[in-house]
Amino acid sequence: MVDGGCPMARDHSPCPDRPLSVRLTITSGDGGRTVTKTTSDADGHFRLPLPPGTYTIRPANLTGAVVPIAQPVSVTVRSGRCTAVTLRFDSGIR
Repeated sequence: MVDGGCPMARDHSPCPDRPLSVRLTITSGDGGRTVTKTTSDADGHFRLPLPPGTYTIRPANLTGAVVPIAQPVSVTVRSGRCTAVTLRFDSGIR
């Protein structure tokens, strides 16, 4: 999700967050090894089968531009369960 880009945060924002297709690099928890790469769909969704463990998701926008930008997120995958992750991108608009 990328923030709506309103210059000021307001209740009932006319600029809601919107989905974003992004490139995702999944690394081992210590960041030392790339496990897999994927791209989310137009609605921002992705699904990856991963063995249990701790991973870091490194998101990047598809254009290569500086913004929108998101920070890496640490995720723990447990055996036999799905792990929901929401990645928040900053549009850079203040």
